[in-house]
Amino acid sequence: MSSGRFYSLVLCVLGVTSAFAVEPLEEITDQKFDVDADVTLSVQNIDGSIRVYAADRPGVIVQAIKKAYNTERLQGIVVDTKASRKSVAITTSFPPRKNVLSDRSGTVDYVIVVPQTAKITQLELTNGEVLVEGLRNGGSAKAHLVNGWMIGHNCFGNLDLAVETGRLDVAYDWWENHEFAIKALTTHGGLRAIFPSDASINLSATALEGKIANGFGTSKTSPGEVVHSVAEVIGSDAHTVVSLEARGGNIRIDKMPY
Repeated sequence: MSSGRFYSLVLCVLGVTSAFAVEPLEEITDQKFDVDADVTLSVQNIDGSIRVYAADRPGVIVQAIKKAYNTERLQGIVVDTKASRKSVAITTSFPPRKNVLSDRSGTVDYVIVVPQTAKITQLELTNGEVLVEGLRNGGSAKAHLVNGWMIGHNCFGNLDLAVETGRLDVAYDWWENHEFAIKALTTHGGLRAIFPSDASINLSATALEGKIANGFGTSKTSPGEVVHSVAEVIGSDAHTVVSLEARGGNIRIDKMPY
């Protein structure tokens, strides 16, 4: 077969595939709960995403977006929410897969707004993306992701974040020198931490099999030298403890201009 006929055949196949592409079905539910300022939150999900935004306002808002390629599969995905003034617990269950060739579709994307002082005791996701943003004044979060991407953004409260396979980012657009701790761990994948230039932190970082690039580093390294661990105090009067560990990947620590 000539190259021209081959490419024509490929384009034809792609065109047929696009013509028969099916958009997933979608179902959206919204819930709002009156809660205490220090409410605890736990979310368990399998496929999709969990995005938690902390706001300077009372109450918890939960939006769940279910997607699947057929009605039976969509209706078989169950979002179970148990709420009181002190706690909100969300679990997600998916229908069993009858065989390898059956429809295996199904995701749930959560968008959750909580008070800034909320205690997120568990965010558990198997595949997808996790985001935690804006916690402060005693707010805290613990999250575990098996495969995907996790981000902790502008959280001035205790963070305990872990990714088994994928990427983990911790980022700050500005700095508030409070007493809190950041613990970030990746088993297989990269870890990146971004702090403004005026950040004050007590930093420790370890890359067992990878290397560390430290934008705050003051010690000189020789060409070709690979840094596997860092322990230093950055800034003055540091109250924040930052512990970064990558067991099978690299760590990058960036200093952003103020």
